[in-house]
Amino acid sequence: MKTSMNCLMILLLVILIMLPATSRAQNLKCFILTPPEQLLEGVKQVAILDLTVTTSFQEDVAPGKEKKGLLGVIEKVAESGKAQQQRFSDSDTKLTDMMIAHLLNDKRGVETVGSGFLGLGSKEGKSFQNGARTNVFGVVERSRLQQIMNEQQLGQSGAISEAQAAQVGKLLGVDAIITGNLSVSAEDRWVKEDRGDEKKGTKHQVDCNKRIAHASATIRIIKVETGQVIGSKQSSHKKDDKKCKGDYGDLPASDAQVEECLKTISVELADYFAPHFELQKFDFAKLEDDNYKRFHETAKTALERYDIDAAYLQYAAVAEQDPYNHAAQFNLGVMYDVVGDYKQAQEKFAMAAKLKSKEDKYTKAQSRVAKQLTFWDKLNALGITIVERKFEISSEQVQAASIPKIQVIGSGSERVEIKAQPDAGSVTLVKVPGEIELDLIEATGDWFKVKLLDGREGFIAKRNAKMLK
Repeated sequence: MKTSMNCLMILLLVILIMLPATSRAQNLKCFILTPPEQLLEGVKQVAILDLTVTTSFQEDVAPGKEKKGLLGVIEKVAESGKAQQQRFSDSDTKLTDMMIAHLLNDKRGVETVGSGFLGLGSKEGKSFQNGARTNVFGVVERSRLQQIMNEQQLGQSGAISEAQAAQVGKLLGVDAIITGNLSVSAEDRWVKEDRGDEKKGTKHQVDCNKRIAHASATIRIIKVETGQVIGSKQSSHKKDDKKCKGDYGDLPASDAQVEECLKTISVELADYFAPHFELQKFDFAKLEDDNYKRFHETAKTALERYDIDAAYLQYAAVAEQDPYNHAAQFNLGVMYDVVGDYKQAQEKFAMAAKLKSKEDKYTKAQSRVAKQLTFWDKLNALGITIVERKFEISSEQVQAASIPKIQVIGSGSERVEIKAQPDAGSVTLVKVPGEIELDLIEATGDWFKVKLLDGREGFIAKRNAKMLK
């Protein structure tokens, strides 16, 4: 049974690999700026206090290394108390530094994305929203904050009241101050696990080392002007690893586990009140008419290399030939959606929906863009404005893209004659390599009249070329 399943999986992979590119979905993955959960109206400058931190750490002695008797118990208790006092005590500072780094990053969230077969490759992540950014707040330097805290005789622990925080914020000249608490815990335990098969009589137990780290933080955002809490967010994360006797590899250190927890928490807390980029997949409609197949393929190739101007040109060319082509109108709307021109996107999506009212994709696109317009009203309040992105194409380019084309049959190493007249006995103007594309002027009898790359016109026998659809 297992062998049959493996063979089936291999067969499916082969089918996917051999599947023509034209049958796969055409889409574009790029990063779109997303508003925060809590909009801090009127806030431009912030300060982040180190949070009040509590830590705990519990560790078992590895099997076979336990110390016996009363002395062993005393040493174990003493070492446990010492470890709890020393471990992870700087977690508050680390978390604060991580959050500050996020707030100062202008492209937070943009990262490499999977590409190629099954997403096994990778390529640079892109956002096409000119002017979109995530660094919307000025953040007070730690040295300046420490100076004020010392002058006010307040501990840099975050354990201060809203009124005290507001007072510190006024002295710093910020609009909001962030404080809160952090709890960090870790365990390093040894447990027994069953292995083998009881029916076969091979059942036995092995020693396993389990390491678990957990961090939980709650922040409060205090408006300096009023001393009121204008936002609150809780975030937690757990990291669990295990290694048994005989397993390969090493366990990560507890400190490394805690740091991973802090990294995850810092992102969630920053996302709560600051905008961030999220990866979105934009699906395009299929150009159903076979006459537009080449436009579809050219656009697909352009999207794969992030050339959105070239992709836009193909859809614009189809719309120029057929203004009532619903797929072309929808795809133009997607292009505007990608660059953040939501009003233009809304118009194109509405047109596509009128042309094909029962297409669910078109209706959903209109709803999505309506939400984006609302989102950007909020982002504008933070001083973020998208710079209008005009697609760099001319009417001449649209007309050129609309011209029918032929492809010369044969390989690049082969040459095919281009005649001066539609006659095999005519003068040969030039011999062109196979696979190249030429603009078609007209089809006459057994010949295609074409425009050469140097601007001259000539004729190629139909048996040596094919129309591109």
